[in-house]
Amino acid sequence: ACAILDKIKSYFNHPDLIRRMIVIAILLQIVFIPGIMLNANYHSHDRSGNFVAWDYSYNILQSCEPNGIIFTNGDNDTFPLWYLQEVEGLRTDVSVVNLSLLNTDWYIKQMRDARSDETKFIKLSDSQIDKITSSLTRWETQKVRVPVNNDPKNKDGFIEWTMKPTFAGAALRVQDLMIMRIINDAAWRVPIYFAVTVSQSNRIGLDQYLDMQGLTFQLKSHPTKPVDSEKMYENLMSAIGPDSWSNDFDHKDFYKFDSSALNYNYWSKDYQPGYMFRNLGNKNVYYNDQVIRLLQNYRSAYMQLAVSFYLDYQKELRKKESQDNVLSDLKEKTISVLRRMSKNIPEETIAISAAELHYQVARIYGDLGEKLEMSKIMDRLIKINTNDPKKKVEYASLYFSEFDDTSKAIELLEELHTQFIQVESMVTSKGFGLNSVSQGNWRKWQEAYPEIVSSMVYMYRKSNRLSEAEIILNSWVTRNPNDLNAKKILEEIRANG
Repeated sequence: ACAILDKIKSYFNHPDLIRRMIVIAILLQIVFIPGIMLNANYHSHDRSGNFVAWDYSYNILQSCEPNGIIFTNGDNDTFPLWYLQEVEGLRTDVSVVNLSLLNTDWYIKQMRDARSDETKFIKLSDSQIDKITSSLTRWETQKVRVPVNNDPKNKDGFIEWTMKPTFAGAALRVQDLMIMRIINDAAWRVPIYFAVTVSQSNRIGLDQYLDMQGLTFQLKSHPTKPVDSEKMYENLMSAIGPDSWSNDFDHKDFYKFDSSALNYNYWSKDYQPGYMFRNLGNKNVYYNDQVIRLLQNYRSAYMQLAVSFYLDYQKELRKKESQDNVLSDLKEKTISVLRRMSKNIPEETIAISAAELHYQVARIYGDLGEKLEMSKIMDRLIKINTNDPKKKVEYASLYFSEFDDTSKAIELLEELHTQFIQVESMVTSKGFGLNSVSQGNWRKWQEAYPEIVSSMVYMYRKSNRLSEAEIILNSWVTRNPNDLNAKKILEEIRANG
């Protein structure tokens, strides 16, 4: 701005004209600079149509049965839940217990006094709370037991797990002591949950008693499977709202609770299993990287459920007397979960951040005989850049074995071979660094190169392209003169050629 004003002063001689031009220049800057910034940044800062925080919080709360307790970890899984409870009056029966705040005396007292005696889950006096929070508790690795009553699945009458120090290898944090205390004082009168955003280290070794139910893990009074497929199916597969909510949600009707004429579940302020996914398929809504990472928790839940059904299908398939109706039901459930995942979390708007997850979905579809779905996913997957060339070799092998598409498989391998030569040349001429490749990346290429060559040679021979197989294998033998097996295969190719 100063440079513009100096230029005006040097260009004009008349003082009045200079003043007018300066005023005009300042006014133009005031008008145009914010306009340029608005034009450049509005889309990435526009949150209209973005209901991720509302829906994610709703879905967490509706994962909890009446009077539940849910341990949360940070801001994203705590503050939006409080908003729904305090402002919207939604699921106020659930106690949202933030683990960070659970290290403070005032918060523990607040949680203690928040409930009536029937559902109270902290039974400590003020002096006991003050003592717990005043200093660290020294701790050595030891077994911890909590009594269990009236559970036919628990004949021991207790749950037991190994509790390790959580602070400096010698003490426990207040939050860890309080989790144990809450489990003990709640005495299985109310359900207890951990949000999936709570790290494994903050779950104090309880994993054998926790099963995933969607966006939460529920604590059980007996050892349990990693996935509660029945409860997770209810949460993930219950449709809340019409299909139009996915890509064209109209907010004006959201708070109208007269759903008598609707043929779908409507959202509820009281306990009602089922998740909402509003506008996640709307291409006009902006979702930043942080939001997209958060939404991967949904995909993880869907995949856990699909894999659970798929493994049961494989187990049933191995039985000598497997029942067709059971197999058919498990297959249909697996496929329906994968399809609902793609419908509720569309890849076109919410990109899959992990290529391995995408590949896992493709393999499940293939194993269940859904080759068309598998092919669609693989066609998308091969376009994604990956730092692991071995994965691309695996993709090529899949096109060859599953789709009988030799030309596509060889095309992928030839691209990889060309890329290896380019990377090798770069390392030879420039070494490692910012303008070249990292040592770690180069090691991946070196490890993948034998698989690239052997796969190419195999597919060339299978498709009777012997001259191309000879060229590739000859290059390999030149690089690796001590590879006797490669020399033998090269001689066979030349003899047949």
